Amino acid sequence: MVSEPSPDDSWLPSLTLPQLLLATYTALTVIALVYAASTSSAAFGAYNSQWDGAGELRTVAADAGANVTVGTNVSQYPTSDADGTVAVVLSPAEPYSSSERARIAEFVRSGGTLVVAEDYRPRGNDLLAAVGADARFDGRPVYDNRNYYRNSSLPEATPAGDYPETTGVDTIVLNYGTTVRAGNATPLVNTSEYAYLDTNGNANLDGAEQLASRPVVTSELVGDGRVIAVSDPSLFVNAMLERGDNRRFVRNIVADHDTALLDYSHASSIPPVAAAVLAVQRSDALLLFCGVVLVGALLAYDRRLDEPIRDRFREYSGREPEPHLSRDGVEKYLSGRHPDWESAQVKRVTEAVIKQRPDRQRND
Repeated sequence: MVSEPSPDDSWLPSLTLPQLLLATYTALTVIALVYAASTSSAAFGAYNSQWDGAGELRTVAADAGANVTVGTNVSQYPTSDADGTVAVVLSPAEPYSSSERARIAEFVRSGGTLVVAEDYRPRGNDLLAAVGADARFDGRPVYDNRNYYRNSSLPEATPAGDYPETTGVDTIVLNYGTTVRAGNATPLVNTSEYAYLDTNGNANLDGAEQLASRPVVTSELVGDGRVIAVSDPSLFVNAMLERGDNRRFVRNIVADHDTALLDYSHASSIPPVAAAVLAVQRSDALLLFCGVVLVGALLAYDRRLDEPIRDRFREYSGREPEPHLSRDGVEKYLSGRHPDWESAQVKRVTEAVIKQRPDRQRND
């Protein structure tokens, strides 16, 4: 008796070993390319899962109850009803234009919360000045030879009082950060009194460098909104979120906001795949177009699924039975031509033939 062909095998093409190896290599290459195009190695990158990336920041913000948006354009800052939005800027690599600074300033005045995290680049101070904040980043590295995580370049800082941002926070850990010249802003977190600013860059306390407690996080009201200055953007990266109470501190900043806007409009480039997804999410027209293309592709593929059944039937029978035969007639026809077939195989092929008839009649 001839063995019944496996229905699963009938859907698979016959591949030689070299063809199978080539197909496997091609699949692995495509997967690698898609992964590379959807991730980033840029420091502070929202799609960088390495120690220096900020991919975990999206998770922290979402866990705090916020709707997380990765911003690629300043136009995404709301300028009305902004009190439910917190925007986070991590050490921008490029300057904001005058119109962009005006947009962000309007966001703050309308009730939004702006978090600017910077250490040595000048863009952070430029942004603080543009929105009307009084705080400024010092720009010199801060060290603490007594209160630190692993070495004096990772100083520990403590809350300056009871504030919503410091609830449940005992210490935060900086990583080659600086301090904030508070001005009229309120210090939220300070270094210990054993910290000093390394003016000459030799990582030692000498010369005119003085021990003192200095702010590393400040908050101030600007219009109806608020500006928070954080003197170390690396506090938000994946590895540093696990140091001290950094994760709790970042979560507190985002808490009580409906939306967390992570501003990457002036940071390193967004990976191509992620940029495409973000563009589709922001555009109703693109979203509709992609939906139409997807539905069309599925319909086209569904129609092609019928072809293997017809080809398999032709392989078994050599030709199709007369179209006017009833279901019983088709079964008798197949049983007569293939007496070695079992009844289950006859019924399965009969069903395939019956299913194909409406399509053939429409095509005719």
